[in-house]
Amino acid sequence: MTKIEQKYQHTPVLLKEVLEYLQPCPGQNFVDATLGGGGYTAAIANLIAPEGGILSIDLDEDAINNFQFLISNFQTNPKLKNHNEKNIILHQGNFRDLDKIIKQHEFPPPDGIVADLGLSSYELERRGISFQTEQPLDMRFDQSQELTAKFILQSYDENRLRKIFEDYGEEKFSRRIVKKILETRDKGQETRTTNELYQIIANALPKPVKHKADDSARRIFQALRIEVNHELENLEEFLPKAFALLKTGGRLVVITFHSLEDRMVKQFFAGLAKGCVCPPEFPQCLCGRNPQAKILTKKPLAATEAELRRNPRARPAKLRAAIKL
Repeated sequence: MTKIEQKYQHTPVLLKEVLEYLQPCPGQNFVDATLGGGGYTAAIANLIAPEGGILSIDLDEDAINNFQFLISNFQTNPKLKNHNEKNIILHQGNFRDLDKIIKQHEFPPPDGIVADLGLSSYELERRGISFQTEQPLDMRFDQSQELTAKFILQSYDENRLRKIFEDYGEEKFSRRIVKKILETRDKGQETRTTNELYQIIANALPKPVKHKADDSARRIFQALRIEVNHELENLEEFLPKAFALLKTGGRLVVITFHSLEDRMVKQFFAGLAKGCVCPPEFPQCLCGRNPQAKILTKKPLAATEAELRRNPRARPAKLRAAIKL
């Protein structure tokens, strides 16, 4: 575990803003739905100490092992100087199963839940998630599942590949890229590494835009990662469960890193905050619907210039928050 701890480095984005919107106080209970490098968990644990509890979840076993190492060495770790070790619960699993996980651990209704949908630096450098490092095309957060990016490229038909690249990557050259992938497959060649896929993408682009191959590659790699890990389906399942599990007055904070996720969170919060849904021509309300939440962020928060200088990977991050009424 020592080896993991030394390599699993990740700077939590918008940490100051997350704490401002969650407002953790001594004795309260929180859920960190995406543990990652543990930045949010450590900060919250110190603020709710000594009696407060935090349940931290991650699909990646390395993230769990890394933070378990930090806990076991807390006496020399300033990040966890105030925490009560017994009150931090780590669970390897998918945040879409939040209701089952909370029930399993008999965790009380949380005062707040945070979910950071970004990737840790540790993950970006492994498993073929980034085209900037030479890796096998894996992309799985959960190493026990069978579906990989390599399998998708070798097995999905033309229409299915195009739909993934268009829906999840919003890539306008999807048709050309899919054609190149199929040509490679028809030659009996497997696309096994990040570099091989990058070359296919670059070769598929028209000459005037070949210098923008990195942009297309970023979108294609994002689309494959979303498909491999069922990211949008997981988020769609997580949001209503998380809100339902909050105690009254509890806060839900979600940080997204691309427009598809942000749109989903925005629409979910808007639905909760909406009251009467009767047609405007009705003289009085007949539906009796009341708002279930108050949106705390009129517009999504982004990283400050100071944070971007420290952590350029925070640039696409958007934070939205709501409180349960």
